[in-house]
Amino acid sequence: MKAMNKKTVMIVTPPLTSPAMPSFTGAFAAGCFLREAQNASVYDANLDFFTNHVFSKKVLEQGFKLAVQKKENGLISTEDFRVLEKIFQSQSSRPFSTQFFRSESFYDPEKYFTAKSQIDDLLLIYSAAFYPSRIRWRLLKGSVIDDYKNQLFISFCHEKFGMMLKQVLPKVVIFALDSESQISGTNTMINYIKTIFPEIQTIILQNKNYAESDTFASDHTFSLQNQPFFLNWINTTWKCKNQDTNLEPDFSLFPLKQYLTPELILPLKPCLFKDSSSFWDLVAKLKDKLGAKGFLFENPISSFEIFLKKKEFSELFYGVQSDMENLDKMYVGNENQTLFSSGMTLIQWENPGKKEDLKIKSLWNLSKIGVWNHVGLTGLFRSALKNDWLRFISLNPNIAHSFENISYAGPYCKPDLNGIDPSLQAYSGVKQLPGEPFWKLLSDPAHLLLYLKRKGKKNLFCLRTDKINKTLISLGSGITFHFRKPDELPPGFLDEICAMVKAGGSVDTKYVRYNLERAYLIGYAQENGIIVGNSSLKHPRAEFIERLDTITGLNFNHFVERGYTSVRPEYRALGVGARLLKGLTKGAEQYKIFSIISEDNTATQKIAQKNKTKKIAVYYSEKVGKELGIWMPEYMIEKEWKLKL
Repeated sequence: MKAMNKKTVMIVTPPLTSPAMPSFTGAFAAGCFLREAQNASVYDANLDFFTNHVFSKKVLEQGFKLAVQKKENGLISTEDFRVLEKIFQSQSSRPFSTQFFRSESFYDPEKYFTAKSQIDDLLLIYSAAFYPSRIRWRLLKGSVIDDYKNQLFISFCHEKFGMMLKQVLPKVVIFALDSESQISGTNTMINYIKTIFPEIQTIILQNKNYAESDTFASDHTFSLQNQPFFLNWINTTWKCKNQDTNLEPDFSLFPLKQYLTPELILPLKPCLFKDSSSFWDLVAKLKDKLGAKGFLFENPISSFEIFLKKKEFSELFYGVQSDMENLDKMYVGNENQTLFSSGMTLIQWENPGKKEDLKIKSLWNLSKIGVWNHVGLTGLFRSALKNDWLRFISLNPNIAHSFENISYAGPYCKPDLNGIDPSLQAYSGVKQLPGEPFWKLLSDPAHLLLYLKRKGKKNLFCLRTDKINKTLISLGSGITFHFRKPDELPPGFLDEICAMVKAGGSVDTKYVRYNLERAYLIGYAQENGIIVGNSSLKHPRAEFIERLDTITGLNFNHFVERGYTSVRPEYRALGVGARLLKGLTKGAEQYKIFSIISEDNTATQKIAQKNKTKKIAVYYSEKVGKELGIWMPEYMIEKEWKLKL
């Protein structure tokens, strides 16, 4: 590429996207211009927006002043204003420093909880200028921010962006977009340039073609999906003859030590590289020269093959963003172990589509080998499909560990970007667990990746935040187990246990209370004052005993049936069921124990086998329309029994 005759290019990352890592699109643009030492510069306006604008005391006061004006004009409700007023009173005397996110304290969940809560409050005050829209960490929810009379964002353009333009005096400004949430801010900044610096040419380079891209007021718009057009524009504009389309992204001009992470995480798109060798050469370079510790890779799923064949860089860790519709292309079976051991820690699934058995099986296999599955539901517009996934996620948080559901945002001052309508929630009919999952605070993929690497999947899965009491809860750290006769239960406990059985959804609940009131023994697990799991030993009905005698040829008169087992989804990986089984078995005294497990319920059968119980017979139940197995603890099975299997 020939010299640009001192014509300057400024590459800008506009708000709003992640302030935790640099822009891949911007780095790609930089690589196009800097490989021949061209006169180009990089300005991360998004990082500047968060660290030096939104969180400043001056902007906090300006934001609240605008909230007061909007309240007086009837544009903000009294209820919402009271929330803003309370936040302003508490935050105005508490200086906030983004240095926390670059320090080792980042990995202290309690300190992270405090810092992220303060950021959410500051962003809420800032959003008063855009009411009822909400600016949040790395995204904007609601109407656009390109209101040219908006004092706060225009002040950013004048004081920050305008100052950079005056210092660099570029001929061309390239806005590099990694996310659709940057469209609105980009348009505002382009309008600012055309008003104040009309001689500057504006170019859009976006990660992919966004639905609203036709609203750009730029001189030209390009996409990485069609990068040859962008390269052709460069060659034509500056009369270059460079035809090399295998350009490397260049992160060297980004302020790498200022991003809001304690360790450097870099984004990459493996699909832009001609082969795995050139891709891993770049990873090695970024590791050695820039000190990168982890990477987030975007599409396609076929890039997983890279990890299966690569054995180097075991100290690095990775997250992948991929399309769930391509799950059928993924390696399954024992090769998945190679996938995780290669450093793969997090997979962000996009476009989940219809919930299917193959997808669920793949998610489950990945979870078992240590991968954290994050399911993005933002692209699902059909409510039926989205609701199917939300029901599944609610019931199986140990398989789909986290999710994003931006369309269910809630009121202005009480947002929940990861909410599930109560009608779709598992165990909504029982007393709810305190707080909410800690991962909801980790709204940035880079932060989630770092916490998974440092804390591990299991520890992160168990962490919850109680915003009311401002405390952290670790599920499973204080479980107590109790085994009592029905008449010995504390007041209200039988009601809650009946509700737990109903929430489990695996048995006919018509006679649950009747049978539990007459049970031989009831076991339950409790933590933080809430029942988190239960099971029981109940006396079988006479006609059922007679049928079992016919099926097995054994006398079940001195047996009790273990049943009505229910464990909250959040506790299913913590050994609650096994502890309940052990306690009930010990308390059976003179009785032998059996349980009924459906032949198609392979998950429960595996748990039964793990807990040293064995199937002694199989029979067909006309009532449920399928085959059921009779299971017993192995040590209770008599050697002389002639089992019918």
